[in-house]
Amino acid sequence: MASEESRSTDFDPTQALADVDGASSSMVESTDAPRGFLFALVALIATVFALISVVSWWAILGLSAFLVPLFLWYHLVMRRRPKRRPVLERSGVYMGYVLLFCVVLHFSGFWVPGSWGEVVAKWLVVFALAWACISLARGADMRHRLKDANERCV
Repeated sequence: MASEESRSTDFDPTQALADVDGASSSMVESTDAPRGFLFALVALIATVFALISVVSWWAILGLSAFLVPLFLWYHLVMRRRPKRRPVLERSGVYMGYVLLFCVVLHFSGFWVPGSWGEVVAKWLVVFALAWACISLARGADMRHRLKDANERCV
């Protein structure tokens, strides 16, 4: 009887659930693209869309060539990480943020900067909105993957 009493005071179910939740969240995050990659990708996209009507197409093509080392970095980082478990279906919230990202990029084409100051302002606006969309989409995807993993029968 004394051993049962000491065992029940040592075990805290809320702490155990918090530990499991933290472990599953870190596992889902470890299979996702690193934030540095996403930051560099959004910065490159914002740069291209800010300069698209100001500089020549050759300069845009040269800037777009930075995608090759960026995706090489992504490939090298992701091959050392655990493989993602596929989800049954994509989240509607995730798709909403991705569509919002596409709308931001589309509407950025309507702003044609007249000076380099406007180019900087356009870059800041496009980067901020695109980063918000990508961060929210990433968060929605991780929450959906956790929910899908918790509800799926093993």
